[in-house]
Amino acid sequence: MPEGKGKTPALRRILGTREGRAVLLLGTFAALRVGFHAFAFPFFTNVDEHRHVDVVFKYARGFLPAPGRDAYEPEMGMYLAMYGSPEYHFQAFDDAGEARSLPAPVFEGPAGRMLAQIARQESFLASRVNLEAGESPVYYALAGAWLNVGRVLGRTGGDLLYWVRASNAVFAFVLVVGAYALLALLPGCDAFVRLGVPALISVFPQDAQYYVTRDALSPLVAGLGFLAVLNLASRDARARAYAITGAVLAAAVLIKYSNAAVVLVAVATCALSLREDPDTRRLRGRGGRWLLLFAVAAVPVAWWLIRNQVLFGDLSGSGLKVERMGWGRKELSTWFDHPLLTPSGALEFVGTLLPSFWRGQLAWHTKLLAWKPADLYYTVTSLLFVGCAAFGVVAERRRGSQSGGTRIDAMALLAVLGSVLTLVALSLPFEFHATSDPSAARPWFDHGRLIAGALVPFAILYVRGIDVASSVLRGPARSGVRVALLALSIAVVLVSEAALMAPVVGSPYNGFHLP
Repeated sequence: MPEGKGKTPALRRILGTREGRAVLLLGTFAALRVGFHAFAFPFFTNVDEHRHVDVVFKYARGFLPAPGRDAYEPEMGMYLAMYGSPEYHFQAFDDAGEARSLPAPVFEGPAGRMLAQIARQESFLASRVNLEAGESPVYYALAGAWLNVGRVLGRTGGDLLYWVRASNAVFAFVLVVGAYALLALLPGCDAFVRLGVPALISVFPQDAQYYVTRDALSPLVAGLGFLAVLNLASRDARARAYAITGAVLAAAVLIKYSNAAVVLVAVATCALSLREDPDTRRLRGRGGRWLLLFAVAAVPVAWWLIRNQVLFGDLSGSGLKVERMGWGRKELSTWFDHPLLTPSGALEFVGTLLPSFWRGQLAWHTKLLAWKPADLYYTVTSLLFVGCAAFGVVAERRRGSQSGGTRIDAMALLAVLGSVLTLVALSLPFEFHATSDPSAARPWFDHGRLIAGALVPFAILYVRGIDVASSVLRGPARSGVRVALLALSIAVVLVSEAALMAPVVGSPYNGFHLP
């Protein structure tokens, strides 16, 4: 991060203001909120958490993917048996409507029951492979290092599992504070946006924050990478800043390939900043620094892709996973004969993606943790406010405005649309079967957590859209209405999430009940 004109580093100067101290409180609230939810959900969630935990254990011992190295770790049988909750898949009522009794947690039972359950889980895993073992490495390497720190601190058993989840609280704090600090450095970013964005992020209910998954790290790395790119275009930064930003972009892609939209933003930002620079001598220097950024970003990604091709026979390293899930590959000529590319399919896709982007896809007693009025609110306000922000960008362009705020909004729009189009592109090549997810009936990737890296650009558009929607008013009325609209969205999130979490918090399997 660049320093200011004085001797005080920019970050310390920004966070030392009244605004900055308020954002530090928001970051602390976000960390406590995420930490509480991570402790309230028992292991292992319905979104393949056991696979992600196993890969974290693999990386903690220095693992790198290779053919034949996808068997489950020896300790996973014990962890699944001792701390795995049936509540995600357990039907609370039988066919006659009678309540079914939930079995007591294994960690509370007699030793004989524990040993028998561990033996069953070990037998179950012995004949299976981990479909996530070949996926991108950055999150797993970081979480594996965090796990080893927990071991050094004496964490064992269930405490060690919740220690891994606790890293998500750290991610939440850094994201809120970092987003504010980088927004504060951007010219044209007014107080409502630079405070509204971290406020919305601090309560954002995407449940991928609450369990062990690569999607928990995407908002932080991709979001700060996005803002760092915009900052490079707004000032004459040193080569070191470009190199660091390139490394962040590489990390974003190597957390999840769907984060590649942030690279698209970097390319567009580079092209615009170089085109608009009238100083030829300075232009050569900035061009070289942008080249450095892309080189630093490209080298680790290229190394990983080439490694995948050599070891697994495909660039992504997901070929075996696709094969084992039973997905067929379509001929290129049939890709565009897809229901997603029809009006009804696109409408269904967006109608599922938007609420899922907000609240995730965790289930409880086989039912999705969702509240239809909140889902409707998320969908309507997202379309409305993001649409208003897009309208504002177009209107400013027609007036010939080149304000910093317009540039921020335009790049945020590019990042969000690029992320959504990534899901579309990933959906076209595959033939899904009836029981898979995606399925033959819904042959597209519509889980919002897959594009969680677009959270910061989305939050910018959402907050900016509130500002544009209230611009028909003037003076104090406008300020009051836009604050009220943002506060309403935050209230809907907090109330709906509190109601949905009530049965989860009382689970006898969660972290509050560990022995």
